[in-house]
Amino acid sequence: MKKTHLQISGMHCASCATIITKAFNKTDGVKEASVNYSTASATVDFDENKTNEQNLIEVVKGKGYGAEILKEGTNRAAEQEKLLTKEKEFYRRMFFIGLIFSTPLLILMVLEWVAVEFSWHHYAVWFLSTPVQFYVGWQFYKGTWHALRNKSANMDTLIAIGTTAAYFYSVFTVLFFASIGQYFEVSAILITLVVFGKYLEANAKGKTSEAIKKLMNLAPKTATVIKNGKEHKISIDHVQIGDIILVRPGEKIPVDGIVIDGESSIDESMVTGESIPVEKKKGDAVIGATINKHG
Repeated sequence: MKKTHLQISGMHCASCATIITKAFNKTDGVKEASVNYSTASATVDFDENKTNEQNLIEVVKGKGYGAEILKEGTNRAAEQEKLLTKEKEFYRRMFFIGLIFSTPLLILMVLEWVAVEFSWHHYAVWFLSTPVQFYVGWQFYKGTWHALRNKSANMDTLIAIGTTAAYFYSVFTVLFFASIGQYFEVSAILITLVVFGKYLEANAKGKTSEAIKKLMNLAPKTATVIKNGKEHKISIDHVQIGDIILVRPGEKIPVDGIVIDGESSIDESMVTGESIPVEKKKGDAVIGATINKHG
């Protein structure tokens, strides 16, 4: 069995992560897969005799998303930060474009409320809402298409259907029943607000990523694994469930686990804030990045 890590791009919501996870689990040779929307990453355990990393990438692309392998030694936090920065810049650009067109729409809507209307009013809002609907909102149509291809639905589906219905209903009323009223402003402003929410979400994910990166820096990068009576130094990314890990006095515990032999006291202050070491014996759980004091 082999474990690989992938950087996933193009996910719009948690349901995207669910779609990719299901696709991995249906792939022959994949034992276990986990896709994290917050970190835009995936971890896959697979049988090298039945599938390979390139095939896993094709599985992701087949669902309408992008993927690349994070090779050993790759700074995963830096790659994630780069992806989040790109995502944040995209949503910020889309929001400002939406704002440029939505602001006059909002002004025209207020004027309509106070009974100040012009003969060209309906055509003006039609003109202003179209770039927002089909340029700023294109990402929602794309997300809807990927979801429908996978026989699913997500937040993009809701936004695309709702705003498209409002837009084309408004086109119909402007052309044939101008006196009824239109909803161009509603669809454009809704899309702009949702994109703004996406920008705030990308910002929050960036801050979360920074906190996780600082936490990960506290953990050791290697573990001493005992196999066939011999000690082997390996990367913590390669530690498997069931591995026996040796932790000497003064060393940090590399990963979460259960004590199977020996007794010691563990400094868990980085997790609990409690400065007094906690006694551990056989059967007790220990937490990665905490410090083994003695034993």
